[in-house]
Amino acid sequence: MSFPLAGNARVKDAVTSMISLRRIPHAILIDGDKGTGRHTLARYIAQAAVCGGENAPCGECRSCRVAKSGAHPDITFISPEEGKKFINVGQIRTLRAEAFVKPHMSKRRVFVINTAEVMNESAQNAFLKVLEEPPEGVIFILVSLSASELLETVVSRCTRLSLVPPDINTAVSYIAENTGYGSELIAAAAEETGGNIGAALGILSDGGGEKSDTVEKFIDYMLAGDQGKMLALTADIEKSRIDSEIFIKELKAGLARRIRKIGMTGDTAAKLSEFYYSLSEFEASLATNINLGLLFCAAVCRAAEIYSR
Repeated sequence: MSFPLAGNARVKDAVTSMISLRRIPHAILIDGDKGTGRHTLARYIAQAAVCGGENAPCGECRSCRVAKSGAHPDITFISPEEGKKFINVGQIRTLRAEAFVKPHMSKRRVFVINTAEVMNESAQNAFLKVLEEPPEGVIFILVSLSASELLETVVSRCTRLSLVPPDINTAVSYIAENTGYGSELIAAAAEETGGNIGAALGILSDGGGEKSDTVEKFIDYMLAGDQGKMLALTADIEKSRIDSEIFIKELKAGLARRIRKIGMTGDTAAKLSEFYYSLSEFEASLATNINLGLLFCAAVCRAAEIYSR
């Protein structure tokens, strides 16, 4: 099986090397924006780890076939329990106990922790214990939107693989080769998402417009000059830095859609465009320790100031 992602040459080299040398690290952290292929890469590495063929992942041996079906007994996926927002310490204690159980089918056991950034602090501290003294033949793969949400002591014990969207031309080629969408639609989706293949596929599968109710309402309230409703919409978002990053990216995409819909000329389009470009400033601020409430308050004030002219 070939490497499953477009672009990300350094990650590709690192992963293919570790697999071919059969030296997969005991702990791997895969981080990147939604849509960059984090889960795809995690499944690829997990399948390679349990593969019984010569060129892992061969895709043909019994382990590969079972892994592809999602039912391999030596690959365990950990996510928040149903109805919960966090991975709790009890789940990690269960993981630690299972890590010392011998593999059922393969030579290795793999534990994939989805949305690893939602492990609460107690869970992360409990996880540290098994990271520091991992059982032989066990691999932990952490999948995260942002490594900054994890304890530095956890991050430092992992081999980090950070994913980014490929350039737009590469994204267009990849989508064209793997789907049946028309070239113009693919190009528009890739352009709108900055080459983020997962996000572009989401737009294409939604008929050319992946709508976020919150984003669309925010833009409507901006056009109506209703600052109170804009702030009310962002009240829950500002509780999480990750949610804030995602919202601003989606807001930019929503503004781009709205501008195309109404046309590039006219006062409204000009104001939407000005706000679109101002969002880069707020996006950059997320990399600092800025208070998220103040950030969104400033963004709403900027939107109101632009539209009131």
